[in-house]
Amino acid sequence: MTSPAEQSGPAGGGAADQPPLLISLVQSLNGTYAADGWTTAISNDEDFGYFRELRRAAGAVIIDRRTALNPQLPRVNAPGKALERTPVHVLSRTDPARLQAELDRAGLGYRAHGIGGREGREPERIRAVVPALARKDPAAPLLCEAGPHLAYRLLAAYPGAELHLSISPLYLHGPGTQASGLQARIPLRLTGTERRGDQMILRYRAR
Repeated sequence: MTSPAEQSGPAGGGAADQPPLLISLVQSLNGTYAADGWTTAISNDEDFGYFRELRRAAGAVIIDRRTALNPQLPRVNAPGKALERTPVHVLSRTDPARLQAELDRAGLGYRAHGIGGREGREPERIRAVVPALARKDPAAPLLCEAGPHLAYRLLAAYPGAELHLSISPLYLHGPGTQASGLQARIPLRLTGTERRGDQMILRYRAR
């Protein structure tokens, strides 16, 4: 059985100097990326399983500053863990030297990289910085597992970036969503799928 990275189409294969970039995101049906500030609150066992496969296939992991310095999150490449020798890169618009100092003080084995600069130059910086990131295996893809802000900036700027979007069967209220006034958490059951061109129609019923 092939891994999700090996199943990727043309976007999953890059030239030697242009490594493939996979972007993993999970969201609820109504577009929420976190519940009570916690992304994993909307994940399920199937999503975690797929995410672990992506991680195992990755040559390096990309995260943002907020993810890197979140005290609730364990160190991605902690000694003794499966990703112990996997480089973890933190991309941020902030000063990379200052960010690196913060990462070092927190005891994290991550490397900071700046993608900011003059206004309008961020896409150019992304295309310059990301291909040069160190990987444990030169043939392996990069995996971005940051929140949606960095993920979508990479998706827009990096040639051939591939979005792996997991839609959690959960309808949540939350600021900025169409259900923001609904004080409810509704778990759903998938009853069918239908593909129409590039559109996937998912049919659900309440559990």
